[in-house]
Amino acid sequence: MTSAIKSLRSVLRWAPFFLFGIATTFVLIIAEDVSKATTLESLSTDELRELQGKLNQRQSLSVRFTQIRTSSLRPKKPSTSSGRALFSKPAKFRWEFEKPNADILLFDGRSLISFKPGEKTATRFNSQAERAKEIKEVIDFVLDFDALLSRYSIKQAQRERHEISLTLQPKTVGAISELKINIDGKSFFVSVIKMTFQNRNISEFRFLEPTTATLPADAFSLPTGIQVVDGV
Repeated sequence: MTSAIKSLRSVLRWAPFFLFGIATTFVLIIAEDVSKATTLESLSTDELRELQGKLNQRQSLSVRFTQIRTSSLRPKKPSTSSGRALFSKPAKFRWEFEKPNADILLFDGRSLISFKPGEKTATRFNSQAERAKEIKEVIDFVLDFDALLSRYSIKQAQRERHEISLTLQPKTVGAISELKINIDGKSFFVSVIKMTFQNRNISEFRFLEPTTATLPADAFSLPTGIQVVDGV
């Protein structure tokens, strides 16, 4: 019995140190998490101006993209497409969908043309068509930050390590209710664009493998021999 009591006393003697060790470990873990959280800092006005200047420098861009569309009616079943995109100031783009279906969208600054590789006809849409408007917005996000800021106000601008995140709101009521843009703080390349619409649908673009080399002269032209018909 005496031996058991001595063992118990020994345990009780060391228990405070043991508990102190556990508590210290928890404090260190929490402190580490807080330290990580506090690396998020707001951008100053001068930093925003510098960012604006760097984003406006590019005249053309080629990227790989993934587009994720989420409907408010089916939020757990988003649709995903991917491919390659070419952009050129002031308002030209070539949007090549590779998955799930091959499709190409061309915009020369005036009209939107859609065609499938291998087919002999293409459909031309008005530049005010909803699909054209959405992708024209993306051009400004990627290449023309000045044009973007003429229509949107910066609600929040933060930096976390080497990533800059912007939240913008439209100056006038329209289809888009909020924009979120992620920018690589080293290369000043737009990596993610997330558009939330008034109907609560979401369209998110993720960009990879940016290239700023000069684009081919025919990048925004239809192949020869394709007949163009006007869409609805």
